[in-house]
Amino acid sequence: MPARARTPITVGIAGAGFAASSHLDALRRLGNVRVTGVLASSPQRTAAAAERLGVDPIDSLDQLLEADVVHNCTPNDVHASITDAALEAGVHVLSEKPLAFDAAEAGRLARAAGSAGVVTGVCFNYRHFPLVQELRILLASGGDGPIHLLHGAYLQDWLLRPDDWNWRLDSARAGTSRATGDIGSHWIDLAQHVTGDVITSVTARLGTLFAERVRPPTGDRQTFAQGDGDGTPMPVDTEDMAVVLFKTQRDVLGSVTISQVSAGWKNHLLLEVDAGESSFVWDQEQPNDLRIGRRDGANRDVLRDPSQLRPEAARLAHLPAGHQEGWPDALRNLFIDFYGAVAAHQRGEEYEHTFASFDEAARVQATVEAVVRSSASGTWVDVDEIVREVSV
Repeated sequence: MPARARTPITVGIAGAGFAASSHLDALRRLGNVRVTGVLASSPQRTAAAAERLGVDPIDSLDQLLEADVVHNCTPNDVHASITDAALEAGVHVLSEKPLAFDAAEAGRLARAAGSAGVVTGVCFNYRHFPLVQELRILLASGGDGPIHLLHGAYLQDWLLRPDDWNWRLDSARAGTSRATGDIGSHWIDLAQHVTGDVITSVTARLGTLFAERVRPPTGDRQTFAQGDGDGTPMPVDTEDMAVVLFKTQRDVLGSVTISQVSAGWKNHLLLEVDAGESSFVWDQEQPNDLRIGRRDGANRDVLRDPSQLRPEAARLAHLPAGHQEGWPDALRNLFIDFYGAVAAHQRGEEYEHTFASFDEAARVQATVEAVVRSSASGTWVDVDEIVREVSV
């Protein structure tokens, strides 16, 4: 008989910001896990986060690695060190994106995960909306003809003011790309996931709205918190916006506009897919509606109704039609999938998952790097060349 999965599966969280609190909220909605605590960047931050989140403080990295699974919700510059330690200790890892600080580091982590013998995944949570999976199934069936155009946007406004500040504005902590690396990466992963295709070359232009921003006296501010005008001017060397043209492996043309300075858009991830007989539109701010356009027939909206969706999509809908589900529910769906894989691993069984792998996340990071290089050079940049470069 196959071994039984350990219940509950123990989980330690590294990090104390927006991602960590969101992860904890979703974990509390699962029935087969127990959170052992949270570890932040200092004892003081750990104690404050533990009290705020209602969990135990974790005193050290060694104590964090006593759990079955680590959720890596740290800033980009320390992602790799936490993940490396977990892989070496034989601990399963679910990492926030980006996987690492840069494409080379991401490629190395992907190779390490391949030989670690543990379950690894990356939180590209937009994959896990019911209608995203419905769209993926529709496109895979081929009934609407081949895809010939991909386009969309990811727009936010939380960095619109010159006194808006967050650690992501510090390139020493976040990397050479901000808007594209932070939110554009989500769009890239989503487009590749639903189409089963990958971006192979890009040409792009990056833009920065403010040459300087006001850094608060504390040195940091929570993600999405508004500035108050108090602080010290600091130079900005990463982009607020990007316009990207791309081609895919199947020779599909595409474009995406990315911005963290577009007033009124809070989290507007828009994906549009044009195929021979139909077009498809999904908007994360209206996630329970998938628009299907037709030339020779009536356009229609597919609603998040579990009784009407394909089984693979319906299992992601936990409430009846008309009872809206959104961002926290997609994150929960990702965790259900990930912990299904962990339980199967404990039983020694195969498991087919839909969450993003380290390999997929490393390719997304190579694509982001291609965007940065293209903007600097004014040329098309081949993503596969970067993948090969960082694989050495």
